[in-house]
Amino acid sequence: MISLIEATGLVKDYRAAKALDDVSLKVDRGEIFGFYGPDGSGKTTLIRALCGLTPITSGSAKVMGIDVRKRPLQVRDNVAIMPEDLRFYDEMTPRKFLDVSARLMLLPKAERLEALNKAADLADIRGFIDMKIAKLSDVQKQRVSIARVLMSDAPLMFLDEPFEGMDIVHRRNMRAHLKEFVKGGNTVFVASRSLMEADHLIDRFAFIHQGKIIATGTVEELKDRYLAPAMILQVSDPQMTVDLLQKEIRLANIRLIEGDVSLVLQNRTDAPKIPKILTDAGIDIFEMRTAGSMEEVFERIARGEVA
Repeated sequence: MISLIEATGLVKDYRAAKALDDVSLKVDRGEIFGFYGPDGSGKTTLIRALCGLTPITSGSAKVMGIDVRKRPLQVRDNVAIMPEDLRFYDEMTPRKFLDVSARLMLLPKAERLEALNKAADLADIRGFIDMKIAKLSDVQKQRVSIARVLMSDAPLMFLDEPFEGMDIVHRRNMRAHLKEFVKGGNTVFVASRSLMEADHLIDRFAFIHQGKIIATGTVEELKDRYLAPAMILQVSDPQMTVDLLQKEIRLANIRLIEGDVSLVLQNRTDAPKIPKILTDAGIDIFEMRTAGSMEEVFERIARGEVA
């Protein structure tokens, strides 16, 4: 895998407290990388450091092969950034602001209107696109900021709290757009305190707590590592599956929930046995996934309940 972001040993002192404490990570081309943690944990500071907006005084970072400490302006020329504190011209409307932004991005005139309209729909700003920005709420301004980034054709996108205040329909549309965006080898770095979108969007995670990265991995890797061995099965014969697994493997619990088989293993090493047991019995497996949420994963790690 080609890494678009490589950071090693980043430390950032902010207001007498370390906002980043020896942070190291890699983000690969073609993935949606999620950087999650509570307010004040260092998410925004890391984005600013990686984009050359905050000086790096310790450690090293490369973004798209560019040394951030030596060439911060070159980094910013090659990425799209949705910062937490984008500055607006209050007398402009979102439509005018986006048009000016498209011109600064050097989008061809023939493509500008289409890009603006698509971004406006994805970011859900149609209802106030012709109001003065001075009259918009903070959430509405954030959506305008999202729209600006979505117009860019940069191969690496940094998004800070992109789903804030967005309804479920536009969340789905945004997820679909970002997934399509990375299919061509582009990359998205999402920072957020909310894990609501996590299971539906993120390819790989990093959890940060008190300035330190405390865990990294995919959804399945982290759930398998930090949650109880709980699973959900969608099969062709749920009742037969329950009866069979009760006889064949050691279970802490098994039950039917709306046609799915929910189970908790006594021993995680029994999980690989399940597909063979069921297929040998002629039962089709439509889906087999680890149960539990990413919120549970983060909470258990942050509380120190797991090593």
